[in-house]
Amino acid sequence: MLTLALMVEIASLVVADYGSAMELMIGRQDQGQSRWLARAAVDWGRNVLAEDKRTSQTDHLGEIWATKVAPTAVEDGEVAGEIVDYSGLFNLNGLVANGIVVPDQVESYKRLLRIIGISSGEADGLAAALVDWLDDDEKREANGAESTWYAEHGKRYRAANGPLMDIDELGLVRGYNEDVIDRLRSLVAALPESVPLNVNTASPEVLSAVVAGLSIDDARAIAARCLVSPNANVGSFLDQLPKMATMPPASRFSVSSRYFLVGGRAKYGQAVTRMQVLLDRKSIWPEIVWQKIL
Repeated sequence: MLTLALMVEIASLVVADYGSAMELMIGRQDQGQSRWLARAAVDWGRNVLAEDKRTSQTDHLGEIWATKVAPTAVEDGEVAGEIVDYSGLFNLNGLVANGIVVPDQVESYKRLLRIIGISSGEADGLAAALVDWLDDDEKREANGAESTWYAEHGKRYRAANGPLMDIDELGLVRGYNEDVIDRLRSLVAALPESVPLNVNTASPEVLSAVVAGLSIDDARAIAARCLVSPNANVGSFLDQLPKMATMPPASRFSVSSRYFLVGGRAKYGQAVTRMQVLLDRKSIWPEIVWQKIL
């Protein structure tokens, strides 16, 4: 109820403020109101996450921020919103650090690709192509693709040789078709820097990928227990790993989160707006990394 009440309050204020502004033509006014309402959903997310930071040392899927707000009537419109923990996803930009390949992260990514049904050979090629896209040189990995490959295949762009800005950028990388990207979409993120993985919100697929020797079934069991009893610290998670799993450094994991994606959907009249905003909660008040209207 707290999230719903806050959403309605913020959205109502936004509509009131917008109503006092200069009138627009009818169609544009609906679109403008719709966008303002979508931004209200983002403001709701920032408020919820700031309050969570003030009152909790851990982040898990049983907290208020993880509750979706269903479409809710506000004045003459409708607004909905949700928050996704991006610190619980596999960070694709972590395959390369300071322009240099991180081998164990690459191996984790290959495991993730195999977990979602990609063959070993194709997984190797996809990982190599992404490494070439991210690293800061033009030396081609085996089965990879640097700028010369894209030129030879009629592409009018070069390898970025830098971090991904967004998951949709994968569509430019060799081998990443719509099917592959759709399989990855709920499991990976493109974060601006490396951060520990939140084991309280990570999916079984991601847990199995980042911990060598952790089967998907064991990862599902760990994730299920976490829903009932979230980990208070990283040690609690590590204690649950089976003996056959390779014990990773504790520094790779966390029980709190820094990056979140807030999604807002608003309708006003005939206009509908969907907005996504990546937030960095480095301090109490989350800062906007990027935003886009879909």
